[in-house]
Amino acid sequence: MSTIKVENLTGITSGANANKIIVPAGQTLDASAATLVPSAGAVVQVQQFYDATTPHNTSTSTSFAATGIAKSITPKYSNSLIIIQSNITMTYATNWWQGQMYLNGSAMAGSNMYQYGYVDNAHNAYAPMIMQAQHQCTSTSALNFELYAKTQGSTSYITHLNASAAITLWEIKV
Repeated sequence: MSTIKVENLTGITSGANANKIIVPAGQTLDASAATLVPSAGAVVQVQQFYDATTPHNTSTSTSFAATGIAKSITPKYSNSLIIIQSNITMTYATNWWQGQMYLNGSAMAGSNMYQYGYVDNAHNAYAPMIMQAQHQCTSTSALNFELYAKTQGSTSYITHLNASAAITLWEIKV
């Protein structure tokens, strides 16, 4: 095997392929043992929790309670942006309910922006609770995100149906 050592590669500055470095068809640029540095705005990794259990969670809590819809991510960069999206189908609630995203066991700042919904038990209705939040990393320590929810009345309860509970985390390079 031959080794070429260079500090910079640049393409020629004119012609149809100006400023390009081309790997020809049938060839593979194998960087599997190397570290690739993504550009700003690139998705670095995606982690997802998905549960099709029926029902997954039921609660009469009027205080925020864990739903079990949770996922951890260990950022590769200490200044990355983590985008958090979650969805849950709420059903059989006889009063208002609210969701809130928690990070490492504590409510995330800005949680007052999350949706409220109402489901009428008499009509067997279903309502989606879709949330999006973001977290600016300050280290590469593991981050644990979990959706919490609560009802607004003691006779209410919340649950989600099969194929409808998920949380997805995207690490974005800043």
